[in-house]
Amino acid sequence: MEKRIEQIVVWIRANQERFWAITGTSVLAVLFVVLLLQRNRKEKDEAWTQLGNTQSQLTQNNIAEARKSLDAWEARFKGSNADTYAKFLKADLAYRTTDYTGASQIYGELAQSGKPALVRPLALSAQAESEEMAGHYPQAQLLAQTFLEKYPDHFLAASAYVMQARLAEIKGDTAAASAIYERITLLFPQSPWASLAKAKTQTLPKNK
Repeated sequence: MEKRIEQIVVWIRANQERFWAITGTSVLAVLFVVLLLQRNRKEKDEAWTQLGNTQSQLTQNNIAEARKSLDAWEARFKGSNADTYAKFLKADLAYRTTDYTGASQIYGELAQSGKPALVRPLALSAQAESEEMAGHYPQAQLLAQTFLEKYPDHFLAASAYVMQARLAEIKGDTAAASAIYERITLLFPQSPWASLAKAKTQTLPKNK
């Protein structure tokens, strides 16, 4: 199963522009839930089937129903082999309802001990985004830096650099922001992020 997930990650790495055009940062769990749901449906695993139903409700923006389904799922299946992905959905639900602090807490737990380990960088990235949305800029900056130190070659590394530059702009440090954008163009010259970085570098005001 992990091999199948890795194949999907390779696809995302090669098609980042398309991937980010159709997904949001707060729904990083969808990819893994769908893959593992397909596997476990064949095994007639009721926990995974019900989790798939919850994912469908969330995708359709049926927030109230998704919340009820997650509560019922936890009461019955908490601790099962689907627990990690249920937590992703719970964090996604919190993010969608603007409970960014709650989302960050759950993502943070997954970033530390989520299984398989492949989900940890995804959770860490989502945690940083949640902290930024909550207006906790120093925490978001620290998490972005932690991500780059732990996962410098991950396909989400470019977005972590973009976050750092964006946060530097918020602080008014345009010199730092410009330096980060220039680094993005050097490290990821063929990615969509490079075009964004070049455009931002040209429009940033210069520090006096």
